[in-house]
Order: sequence, then C-alpha cells, then structure tokens
Amino acid sequence: MDTAKIKSKLVTKLENAEASDLLEVIFQLKSSGEPHVAPNAQSRAEKIVAMKEAFNQDAAPVEEAIRQVGGEITGRAWINQTLRARVPAQKVKDLCDLKKVAAVDTTHPLEAE
Repeated sequence: MDTAKIKSKLVTKLENAEASDLLEVIFQLKSSGEPHVAPNAQSRAEKIVAMKEAFNQDAAPVEEAIRQVGGEITGRAWINQTLRARVPAQKVKDLCDLKKVAAVDTTHPLEAE
C-alpha cells in the first residue's frame, strides 16, 4: 500500500474512524500528460474539450475502483484533476495503490479571509 499519498489530516481521520465509516475524501489524479489537440484546434473551447476528455479517461478507472470497494463519487473537477468521493475508511489505503492516484486528502471547508 502506498500510504505516502495520504495527506496528514486524512491520516488522523483514518486513525479515529471505524473500518466501515464512510469518509469524504478527495483523490488528486495524475494527468496522463498534455491532451491530444489537433494541430488546427486553436480555439480555447477546443482545448477545454480536449482537457475534459483527457480527465474523463484518467478518472474512469479510479471511479470504477471506488465503486467496487463500496464507495460513491460525489464530485468531479476536471480543471484541477480531482474526484470527490465517499469511501469506506478501510478501503482508502487500497485505493492509494491505483496508478492514476497522486494523492488522497480529506475535504477542506472554504473559509472567508
């Protein structure tokens, strides 16, 4: 298990959770590199479409693995290459072994400055 991918706040949550507890986590994905963009696809919209498609391809195996361990996808963000999910605490470490997962963290509430 590649526990180096787990951020410190999530480690604390895992230590205090029951194995079957569902935890809200964020999976940061490794990008497969620059998305394929046709040479004459210069518009911003075309580049965005290509980036979204690349994210969909990278995210698909991770989403499937999350579902297989009894988790649920609760959000997707192609712009920062993340998936938000609710997963059983006992399965978080197993999901870290996925090749496409760069890091796993707990959710962080937004706070006003």
